[in-house]
Order: sequence, then C-alpha cells, then structure tokens
Amino acid sequence: MNTEKDQVIGIVGGMGPEAGIALCNYLLHNPAGNADQGHLSFMLMSFPSYITDRTAFLEGSCATNPAYAVAGLITRLEMAGATIIAIACNTCHAPEIYDVILDELIKRNSRVKLVHMPYETLCFIKENHQHVRRIGLMTTNGTYHSGIYEKLFKAGGYDVVLPGISLQNSCIHRMIYDPLTGIKANPNHITPEVKAWMREAMHFFKSNGADAIVLGCTELSLIHMAEFENEIPVIDAMKILSLTLIKESACRPAIMPGKLAG
Repeated sequence: MNTEKDQVIGIVGGMGPEAGIALCNYLLHNPAGNADQGHLSFMLMSFPSYITDRTAFLEGSCATNPAYAVAGLITRLEMAGATIIAIACNTCHAPEIYDVILDELIKRNSRVKLVHMPYETLCFIKENHQHVRRIGLMTTNGTYHSGIYEKLFKAGGYDVVLPGISLQNSCIHRMIYDPLTGIKANPNHITPEVKAWMREAMHFFKSNGADAIVLGCTELSLIHMAEFENEIPVIDAMKILSLTLIKESACRPAIMPGKLAG
C-alpha cells in the first residue's frame, strides 16, 4: 500500500449507524476514474452498542461519557492502519466529549489526524459562501446546548439564528429522536412527520432572516433536501466532512491537532 499516495481514512460510525454509512457513500461519490483502484481507502467501525448517547450524556441523564468508547474505536482504527479519522456525529464534537477524546488519544500516543467537522464547516462557508452572514442551526439538543457551532460561527464573524427551546424540542430534535417517527427510529426511510417538521423548521429560519441553514446532525443528512431548499440554501456538515477527508487523504500524515480555543 502506497501511503504517500493514498492515506487510509477511518470512520467512527454508529451514531447513528445509517449516518456512518451515508458518510462512506459520500466518499464513494469522489471522482475516481473508471476502476475500483481509483477510489479512496477507508474503514468504518460501526459499534453503536459500545457508545452511549451523546445528548443523553450532555443533558445529564447518562453518566458515561461516550468519549472513552469513541477513543477506543479510534485506537482500533489506527491499529488497523487508519491515519485520518472522522467521527460521524456532530454532538461528539461538544467540548465535554471531544476534549476527552483528544486527552485519551494523547495518553495512547496516537498519531492520527482527527478531523473536526464543525470547524471544517466554518472554513467551508468562509471559502464558498461569501454572501452568507446569518446562519441557521439545526442540531440535536446536545449540540444545541453545548453551543459548539454557535460559538465557532460567532467567533468567525457570523450572526447565528437559533430556534427557541420550544421549537427545538417539538420540531428539530424530535425529527431525530422521536421514538416512533424520528430518523433514528426509521433509518431506512424518512417519515411524513419528519418532512412536516422540516418544513416547519425551514419556515422558521426563512422568517428569521437566515441566509443559509447548517445541518448540524448527521441524521439530518439522511433527508433528501431538494424539496426543502428552494428558498434558502442548506449546508450539510457531513458532506463537508467528506470533502475534507477526500482532500486530507492526498496529504502527508500529520500529528493529531490540539483542542479548539473557546
């Protein structure tokens, strides 16, 4: 294997399982010529039963930090040859989880390049959406309360449009977590209820002057957004993560990055 040409991407999936597979599919869409050999080298570890729910931990209803399981899976991916690591979960990037992951990897003398999805999303918007000044955020409750996207975007000079807690609970978080009709409960199809909640959310962001909406939950990436984004652009953080992985796979190995300031 020529690692100078093609580094191996490792993906920590299972959060939820369908989202990790969707990230793999994004990588497979990378232009690769007309042969198998042109595609990227990547591994997916999807061990959902190993990883406690991220939002439950951040909200205090689960005492076990999922960071330890995620760090363990990253170690397994590194032992198997991965040099670039992506975590297919936005909520895992909340500092209460992500910083512990970094600490655990440092203790294990890890040398992987860990890609930070929210930070890469900010960089992508700056480079490709110069007209955008007000950004709407659609996330889980865990990401919402952690403020990871809000703080990054505000530090980057953007206005952030957040739903009130009532709409966040009854519409956006519910799209993901509703036990009967939410995306986690129905990974193989998007229910009519989820589509109705998405329309309600889009109306809110448009009415509140957002120039674009960031999908800050990998489950939301499973929704076919073409029918919702006619009037306001939608920026998919997981798709941006895939573009970053494609770019990084062509670079020389780099040591693990430090924690984000703020």
